[in-house]
Amino acid sequence: HQGIHPSHLQETSRKTFYSQGCSGQNQHTEHCKSQKKKKNAQCLHCSVKDMDKSLKASFKKSSFESRIKHLQTKPQDVLFKRLQGCGKQCPFCQALCEAGGEAHSKHFVSIHRPEGLGRCRFHNSKQLVTDICTSSVNSNSCFKCHDTKDQWHPYKEYDTIYPDWRIDREPNIEPSAYWIYVMVQFNNRFAEEYDANPADIPLSLKGITKIRADKSLK
Repeated sequence: HQGIHPSHLQETSRKTFYSQGCSGQNQHTEHCKSQKKKKNAQCLHCSVKDMDKSLKASFKKSSFESRIKHLQTKPQDVLFKRLQGCGKQCPFCQALCEAGGEAHSKHFVSIHRPEGLGRCRFHNSKQLVTDICTSSVNSNSCFKCHDTKDQWHPYKEYDTIYPDWRIDREPNIEPSAYWIYVMVQFNNRFAEEYDANPADIPLSLKGITKIRADKSLK
């Protein structure tokens, strides 16, 4: 009688096991597999719920600074870029463009300053100008500078000289109380710095208080 090698017996058993179909022992095995799958699914569901609770608890405990630190886009970078802008200044009052650091076709300023703060002066009197740009571009006044080759040019047609700027024509807009206050308080010093004569500031503008100036910034 010839014996059977143990490894051959093991291999035969495996082949027989997989060839039994759904009868006998195989049905019991499939049932066990199904039970294991359900148990594994339950364990996985519990694990995910526990992980979710853990993450929420961790997030609540973490400080605001640590949350900001892990953001892909840093809010402070966005704000800085927005506030910094493109660096271009209004050709008349020298206020910085507010279009932001992103690409834009037109530069603009929401609140222009008195043009005297940008070194603008009247031709004959040499006095610093108190008018603001939005009023000037709606008037019949003219200006000249290096960009106009020292030739008089209508304010209304400013965009032919500065096509990349958009200055809204708003003749009735009130100037910023803050910048009027600055000009009133430092009128003589600006004139000295710009080699001009002090602005002839109307009495109505001279009455602006520091409290009103501070409120206009809020």
